[in-house]
Amino acid sequence: MIGILGGMGPAATVDLMAKLIRLTPAGREQDHLPLVVVSDPRVPDRIAPLLEGAGPSPLPAMRAGIRRLERAGASCIAIPCHTAHAWYDELAAATALPILHIVDAALAELARQALPKGPLGLLATAATLHAGLYQDRLAAAGHPALLPAPAVMTDCVLPAIALIKQDHTAAAAPLVLRAVDHLTSAGAAHVLLACTELPIALATAPHPACIDTTEALARSCLAWWQARQS
Repeated sequence: MIGILGGMGPAATVDLMAKLIRLTPAGREQDHLPLVVVSDPRVPDRIAPLLEGAGPSPLPAMRAGIRRLERAGASCIAIPCHTAHAWYDELAAATALPILHIVDAALAELARQALPKGPLGLLATAATLHAGLYQDRLAAAGHPALLPAPAVMTDCVLPAIALIKQDHTAAAAPLVLRAVDHLTSAGAAHVLLACTELPIALATAPHPACIDTTEALARSCLAWWQARQS
């Protein structure tokens, strides 16, 4: 089974599961991927430890979630939360199971779409940007990252993420679209939605310039599963 370490946040966890179902070429219910999910929103916030070095670390709770997945029979783990990947090395060291890295999945999606080299907009939490999960790897792949202006982060990106966590998706969508337009106007042909809340805001009206990293992670899970069925 594929294990999902979720709850960070809950809607992003459900979004990954829905995309796994949609992407799986199933003719009957038995053809879908077997999943085991730990969706525990009690994991401490990831933002303050990364940006301020303050607050309780989420690492112990995430490790506990991995142990639950192990006991439930998971064969690999996916984490639909970008900021959690700042602790990827520590999490990987805590288990013998492979953890599918969401940045690897995003880069694989760029290759799958055969995007031309050039600047790529990057929408993410301030903590993900601060941790540098994407910038160097995107540059190495020929896609230097264009980051939102501070005012766009403050007025659009962060409020949109908060609204989605509060289940106010309709109110979040215009803010996300403003941030996307800001980056495309700055020269980005495409924009990577590098927060798993952001694709939820555009679920009913996807923007053609946006790349959904949750869907990329779902494709990575599906590829991992299919490679072991032959």
